[in-house]
Amino acid sequence: GVFDLGTKNGLDRDAALKFMLKAVLVSPQFLFITPSKAAPEGEKIVPLDDHQLASRLSYFLWATMPDAELSKLADEGRLHDPAVLKAQVKRMLASPRSRALFDGFGAQWLGLDKIATKTFDPDKFPQMTPALREAMYEEARLFFESIVRENRSVVTFVNGDYTYLNATLAPIYGLEKTVKGAAMEKVALTDANRGGILTMPGVLATTSFPTRTSPVIRGVWVLEQVLGEHVPPAPPNVPALEKQDQKKIAGLTLRQRTELHRTEAVCANCHKILDPIGFGLENFDAIGRWRESDESGGKVDAAGELPGGQRFQSPRELKTIIAARKDDLSRNLTEKLLAYALCRQLDGYDLIVVDQLHKTIAGDGHKMQTLISEVVTSYPFLNRRVQD
Repeated sequence: GVFDLGTKNGLDRDAALKFMLKAVLVSPQFLFITPSKAAPEGEKIVPLDDHQLASRLSYFLWATMPDAELSKLADEGRLHDPAVLKAQVKRMLASPRSRALFDGFGAQWLGLDKIATKTFDPDKFPQMTPALREAMYEEARLFFESIVRENRSVVTFVNGDYTYLNATLAPIYGLEKTVKGAAMEKVALTDANRGGILTMPGVLATTSFPTRTSPVIRGVWVLEQVLGEHVPPAPPNVPALEKQDQKKIAGLTLRQRTELHRTEAVCANCHKILDPIGFGLENFDAIGRWRESDESGGKVDAAGELPGGQRFQSPRELKTIIAARKDDLSRNLTEKLLAYALCRQLDGYDLIVVDQLHKTIAGDGHKMQTLISEVVTSYPFLNRRVQD
């Protein structure tokens, strides 16, 4: 084949081998899950055969090639049976290999893929050591995996009353006296202001600046990553808070400075939506510790009002409001997970499928394994566009 072609063109054995490897590595059949046969003329959608489906499923949940059981089912032509496919999803999610679903999808969704390299002022936050960053990542991973493996409702991502801590991370929660040792352990949370991804230190850290919190970034994160709303980019040439007149802002809290910033007409429309959510999380500093005063020394005011008139006074009340939007939570997660599974952006037809999937998922209590199974048995997952 390719090796013979190289030798026939005057290449020596080593050069021919390199030529062959290059050809393999750039081949679409190596890089992508491609149909084994050419699509009929005029057809734009090609069903995956059982072996292609086994690969798509395995790389989706495990980020590696199919194991012996998946391959055997593919050999037998049984993988397109919805009952068989859902049974395989359940089996694969119970495997330690399913960690790949968090490493590939969950960490990116939450922004924890950036925690290891995110910059923090070492004078203000000397606690942000590699060990603490790793513990923040592991907390989110174990929490995510518990929701998946225990088949909990996606609402648990917001209102969960437990987490995973070790002696490195426990001081951020004020639990250094009760959590000992390097191993992560499940911990019940009795403070209703804690629990869930909104108040998780790793998430709070990745949505902060190196020297301080950012109500705007946190607000954008909740709207886009949790609720699935689109937030338009900031207009050009909008001055940062650091550019404000220092005499005018002397003694103001970060909230007061942000409110002053949004008096500018060009900023007002977006900030009146974003800021209240971020203000509701201002009791947590840039690395997720609870505080009563912000960087200026002024008392934190976590009160706000969301569009529609819903008011809150604390992180606990903000979480309650967001958790009540369970349909938005599960539909957004379905959309993001389907895009991840397909390795492409969704288009209009895909979004119609998401609507259909969401009805089934909502009918089963928004459970996480139901969401994953519905994605795996969906039309876009079982088929492939010829032009992809």
